[in-house]
Amino acid sequence: MSKVSGTLMQKLRSDPRIFFKFLHILDKKTNKMVPFTLNDEQEELLDELTTTNKIIVLKARQIGCSTLVRAYFLWKQYTSGEPTTHAIISYTRDSADHLHSMDKQFYLKLPRPLQRKLSKSSNRTLQFADTKASLRSFTAGGKAGATRSFTFNSAHISEFAFFDDQEELLANVVASVGDGQIVIETTPNVPGDKYHQLITDAGKNGWSLCFFPWYKHKNYTAKSRFHQASVPDLDALEEEMMTNFNLTKGQMYWRRTKVNSIGLEKFRKEFPSTVDEAFLSNSNLWFPTDVIDRLDRIDTGRGPDHYVAGEPRMDDVYSMGVDVASGAGGDYSTITVVSRTTNQPVYHYRCNNILPHNFADVVFEKYFEFNEPWTIVEQNGVGEVIISRLREWKLKNIWKDDKGKYWRTNKHNKIAIYDHLRDLICEGDISTVSKYLWSELRVIETGDNGVPNAALKGSHDDLTMATCLALWMAKVKPAPSFFQVKRELIEEFKKKAKARKIRKFGPLPFRPAGVTYG
Repeated sequence: MSKVSGTLMQKLRSDPRIFFKFLHILDKKTNKMVPFTLNDEQEELLDELTTTNKIIVLKARQIGCSTLVRAYFLWKQYTSGEPTTHAIISYTRDSADHLHSMDKQFYLKLPRPLQRKLSKSSNRTLQFADTKASLRSFTAGGKAGATRSFTFNSAHISEFAFFDDQEELLANVVASVGDGQIVIETTPNVPGDKYHQLITDAGKNGWSLCFFPWYKHKNYTAKSRFHQASVPDLDALEEEMMTNFNLTKGQMYWRRTKVNSIGLEKFRKEFPSTVDEAFLSNSNLWFPTDVIDRLDRIDTGRGPDHYVAGEPRMDDVYSMGVDVASGAGGDYSTITVVSRTTNQPVYHYRCNNILPHNFADVVFEKYFEFNEPWTIVEQNGVGEVIISRLREWKLKNIWKDDKGKYWRTNKHNKIAIYDHLRDLICEGDISTVSKYLWSELRVIETGDNGVPNAALKGSHDDLTMATCLALWMAKVKPAPSFFQVKRELIEEFKKKAKARKIRKFGPLPFRPAGVTYG
């Protein structure tokens, strides 16, 4: 195999489109290899790829975005003079293998003079012998740690919305890539997840959004049959869409047949007309989407501890809700502390790998950090471990009912506490939440039995549960009146002043001149 000349390599480096002229792809209609010719969406995405380092793609299916990204990453590898590494990260092994097979197919169909010698060619790696530049594929079955301990120059994350912990995955990739390029492309999964957050905040969070609606793709049209007697006419919503987006009857007929085939909700996800439509759900959401989306969201950082409103105040009173999980990496053990004076969440704890026995230590610590708040611990399941230890420690402000029993969630009380949170949000009493709580609120549905649940795959409601418990506790044990608070603050001030004097003078048997003790 001949070595690529310096002049040709310089041309290839100058513009990926020159390199793309040598690539071939499989034409699914003819089942033959044809030259790789960019469509309009691929041209637009390529312009973004060559100018932006953090790109998130929201698109209709099968418009060639994945193909373009793989061709672009091969170009980056091919034209690199250094041992750079460019990663493909996907949710499933099959998906990662498919994307990597596109890389190999592109390479193997290059003209022979351009096929540089390979030092590695496997199911997961394609590496050039001279520069050691490589393409590598990764998968973790949805777990976020697949790329930990690796260093990349760029990364392409596919099916991002289906990873169990998108937050951790993205943090690992950002740490691995540093200032390099990251491209995220995926079909939407659930509203309110990390992918949705990135899109919602695009332009303000350092990410650039590339959105490609279905009707912009030239192939998504068909011969209209609306004139036939057996085909129902356009309904009012279809007429409105046709007018709003200036669509043809051929496009509307294509949409009609696709919706009839896969259903409206799936069509909206896989072939969105707008960004918002991609995250719409026909499900019966417990919290009104428009109200939830108006809430201010606070980025409280990574890690289990999240202070929403600063450190605890001695002049405030609190309540605490505790929801306990097994610590096996699925559901989260959570704590929410709210101010009983303002009903505002001030602190969250959220961890899915802490064992209940150790989680009890966290509950104990926060109990005293927030001035011994009235606390509800959900006793269901492993919650009994926490209750047992709190009883052992003789913590006094733990909620019990009139019969002396701890909180056990059932259909009726769950509806009551979730309804209380919904009222507070809809009435504007709560206007600011952490981003994690917002993500959960966005996807909680009303089940067939009327009970709210996080019913969608990959979603959780553990932090919401802890928040509902804390707010219910604040309702059951409301903050004292202003007069009582003022009186207690005065008493607290006197006690502190007396303590300071004792520390200064010591426990003297007499009273120094001019000093009085409260």
